[in-house]
Amino acid sequence: MTQLDTILPQIYSHIDSNIEKHIERIKEICRIPGIAANNPEGIQKTTELIQKWFEDLGCIETEVVKIEGPPVVYGYYDSGSKNTLNVYMMYDVKQVTGENWTMIKDPFDPQLMAMSPFKQVLVGRGTINSKGPMTAFLNSLFSIKEIGEELPVNLKFIAEGEEELGSEHLMQFIKKYEHKLKSADACFSASGLAASQNIDGVPIVHLGRKGTIEFELECSGEYWNRGPTKRGIHSSLYAIVESPIWRLIQALSTMVDKNDPSKVIIKGFYDNVAPPTSRDLELIDELAKTFDENSIKKANDVKHFVHDLHGKDLLIKAFYTTTLNVQGIYGGYTGPKGKTVLPHNVKVKLESRLIPNQNRNETVTNIRTHLDKHGYQDIKIVDGRWTNSNDWSRTDPDSGLVKVVTESYEKWGFKPEIWPYSLGSAPFYIWTKYLKMPILSAGLGYGGRAHAPDEYYVIENDSKQSKVAGLADAEKFYAYMLYQMKNRTLR
Repeated sequence: MTQLDTILPQIYSHIDSNIEKHIERIKEICRIPGIAANNPEGIQKTTELIQKWFEDLGCIETEVVKIEGPPVVYGYYDSGSKNTLNVYMMYDVKQVTGENWTMIKDPFDPQLMAMSPFKQVLVGRGTINSKGPMTAFLNSLFSIKEIGEELPVNLKFIAEGEEELGSEHLMQFIKKYEHKLKSADACFSASGLAASQNIDGVPIVHLGRKGTIEFELECSGEYWNRGPTKRGIHSSLYAIVESPIWRLIQALSTMVDKNDPSKVIIKGFYDNVAPPTSRDLELIDELAKTFDENSIKKANDVKHFVHDLHGKDLLIKAFYTTTLNVQGIYGGYTGPKGKTVLPHNVKVKLESRLIPNQNRNETVTNIRTHLDKHGYQDIKIVDGRWTNSNDWSRTDPDSGLVKVVTESYEKWGFKPEIWPYSLGSAPFYIWTKYLKMPILSAGLGYGGRAHAPDEYYVIENDSKQSKVAGLADAEKFYAYMLYQMKNRTLR
């Protein structure tokens, strides 16, 4: 019997005995409306709480680092280990304006609720994205310390509050603290995907993140010099006065194939898209053996995939296709009944998901060139730039970090699926491209409805109905995984 065989049961017992305290810790941070978009007071309170937690954990350095956006909370825990992890966290959440929550009255007053097929979930904004998994990871660390043990590896915490806005200013912190961060062996992301099981309980290891750009196009009578130029006018004049809204719709229609809107026909849009490598195709072949496409349909209330794709074709489409999505169009009157108005301007929010080797600058430039070529010089890219932008990232599937995480799952009785990419985005490129180290999110647990009403995180499960881990088992796995990293090569 090794020393670890003695330590781990003590940690697990401590987690079980203190699970109510751990739930309350998640509730505490979820009660704070840390909305990067519009609540600076909530952001400040969140940073104060996280810094206190870092201090309570025993970090020898803690600092709330001011940057142009919401501050970054930095903490350094020195365990004397040969291995060091950067730990990336996000503490901000999406706004709740216009959402109809049905399970609880106040999205920032999280409540324990019953939800089939699970026994108990915590409902509230940020519970799964990403305060729940982040705090569960910290709960695991507190348990190790509270039984009198050192943490198995050195940890450098980076908790940012601007992820939901595209982490626009995070690089300011990274450059300032590069000398501290680049010496780490790898990065662990304690974000939403640190609860990495799907609804059926299968853990998913995401090797990378797609990039993303969000931006707005605006069509205005003022810029166009046609239609209403100063304000909305009576719609009875539409017979003789043109509509900026219809002009923008016509411009959008030129960007995609009329028979297949998922296919972008902007010149140069796909030029830099790298096809899957032979190693990528090996991963796809392996993933196709266990991938349950119905789990995605079930989790998202979707009945069909584009072109009714399935199997390997669906996986290649999902991972290796860039996109141009219309998030929303707004302008004119959308209230009850009618208003008989001809609006003078309209905006559309667009989003593109990027894959290797696409470039964010070139993507926006191609869209601008396309609009100009088709006679839409008057349609503006608002502010002439993008917002909520992240580059793509990829961790080597054969890195030590991937091997440790995969083996940890297997020793816990799970066979994880290895996905080339997450379909979502995060600023992981900072670690893979700038700091030159692998980064992963990993862990047990599950939640759903991120960015949506009734967001939830599974606290306790009914093992007869689902293999999803509850909070206690999720925290135990984090501890186990960290101990597996203690003496392994992670690069």
